[in-house]
Parts: sequence; C-alpha cells; structure tokens
Amino acid sequence: MRARTAKQTLADRVAEQLRLEILSGRYAPGEKLRPELELAKRFDVNRFTVREAMNKLEQMRLIKRHPGTGTVVLDYNEHASIDVLGDLVVGPDGRVNPFVVSHLLEAARVLGVEVSALAAERRNDSDLRKLCAVVAEMRVEKRLSKILALDYEFHAALADAAGNIVARLVLNSVRGLLVKYSPLLETLYIATDSMVECYDHVVDAIKARDAERARSLARWIWHFRHQRFVELLEQHGRAESLQA
Repeated sequence: MRARTAKQTLADRVAEQLRLEILSGRYAPGEKLRPELELAKRFDVNRFTVREAMNKLEQMRLIKRHPGTGTVVLDYNEHASIDVLGDLVVGPDGRVNPFVVSHLLEAARVLGVEVSALAAERRNDSDLRKLCAVVAEMRVEKRLSKILALDYEFHAALADAAGNIVARLVLNSVRGLLVKYSPLLETLYIATDSMVECYDHVVDAIKARDAERARSLARWIWHFRHQRFVELLEQHGRAESLQA
C-alpha cells in the first residue's frame, strides 16, 4: 500500500488500495471483487474493516454490492464523481496520464470561458476590486507555487463575479488536486509575465462589461495552456525514447 498517514484508519487504507486498483483498470467494469473473507486475509485485517472499506467504495460509486451475489465493480466513467480525478491524473506507478490531464484542461477551458463572460455581465464593484487585487499581487510575485495559488484565487473571484454557485463548487472540488500536483501544474506557468498581462486584459473586459471579449480572451488563454502542456508531454516522451 502507499505510505500511511496517522489519520488513516485500516478501512481507509484498504479502501485506498482497492480504489487505486479499480481506477488503474486492474478490475474491469462488471467484474466481481473477491469475497470479504478473502480480502480480509489479503490485507491482514478483520471482516468488519473490509466491510467498512466497501462502504467507502460504494459511497464513491466505484462498486455496487448485491446481497447474495457479491460486489461488482462499476464503470467509474459512468458513475464516479470528480473526487477520483486525483488518482486518474497520476497513476499508481507515478506516471502522468496525458489523456486525463488533456481532458482536465479542456474542461477548464470550457468552464473558464463562460464564467469569464458571465462575470463581465454580472460583476459588481466589489468583484472588480477583488480581481484587480489578485492580478496586482500576481504581477510582483516570483514564486511559482504562490502564482499557482493566486491563479486559483483569480478563477475563484471570477466564479464569484459570475454569481454561479456550481462553478464555485467545482473549483472547491479541484483545490486539493491543485495542491497535490502543484509541481506538475507549474509547467503551465512558463511565461508568467505574459499570463498576468492576459489576465489584465480579461479584467479590463469585465470592467467594461464586454462579455464577448472576456469570453474570447479566456478561450485564448486556456487554449494556449492546453497546447503548451501537450507540447511539454510530447517533448518528455521524445526524451524518454532517446534514453531508452
């Protein structure tokens, strides 16, 4: 199992290992998990611990228990929530999954573009001051880890200005992911000066209540980030091939 933490219970650790195995494809959708007694023997725990772990996996919608017939693995693509993204971005072997990261950036572009347009239409003076303050702080910041945190604050302020609670909750959901994989995501901030300048233009469009310009600028920013990340992954892949 992965490194243990003091706060994890035995059931947490069993659930974590099984979750990773399900998400890695070790168990196919529709496949049955081993009976509880066999799992208890495998993990060297009692049956009640396994049962608690099964409860956690069922809450994540990764499995479905059928009394009398066993526990079936669900297709996480159809049933799971955004909470499993962290385990999909980086697999158990520590490798980045470019397919998932590419889709994550694509979804961020779709959401960010429309949230920016809504912010231009709905913002108030307080929203505008918050956006300006975050960009001003980004302009003088040199630490990439801090810039990443400020970038989150900028998009949170955009969601607040847009007045869309769902966009805000989605951001809340991925905050842990941003913290966990900040070294990976820092590759998106190669030209921080250019990024801050782009955000300045977005804020100007929001200030002018120009929704179409805000939408267009946000689309360009996210397209650039997406393309940049894909290029970096391709370069990394070529480098590994040369070393092989």
